[in-house]
Amino acid sequence: MTNLDRLAELIDERDVLDTVHRFAAGMDLRDWVAYRAVFTDEIVLDYTSYRGGEPVTVTADSWVERVQRRFTTMIATQHSLTNARVELDGPDDALCRTYVEAMHVAVIDGVEEWCLIGGEYRDRLHRTSDGWRITAKVLGLRWTIGNKAVLDLPQT
Repeated sequence: MTNLDRLAELIDERDVLDTVHRFAAGMDLRDWVAYRAVFTDEIVLDYTSYRGGEPVTVTADSWVERVQRRFTTMIATQHSLTNARVELDGPDDALCRTYVEAMHVAVIDGVEEWCLIGGEYRDRLHRTSDGWRITAKVLGLRWTIGNKAVLDLPQT
């Protein structure tokens, strides 16, 4: 591998990580335009480690609307991503694995409650003409601390 090839690989890895970080920031800052921009038009979601069921394929627009409705029931969220590992799979596909700790805060019956979850995100990304975009997201939940009801509030 030449130095130029390695440089191109490092740039791709950095751009993949930027996309994944913009996913978390978009949710936490309630910037739904930025949040939508990290996805391809159709995405595969696997949150079965948390919610059960089966992985689903949805439009990114419907997913963003769902997350927006869910997160408006919360005072705040903070998704911290660490220990990132990027594996490039050819020139236009990548897997990014990150540890996630996600704090969720809401008021339930007049009391501020919180729930912290920890696990791993496994994101599949594809390079588009607009940059790297998430095509699939898997949450591998490992632990939960706090009031789980925070995560199950009715959507607005």
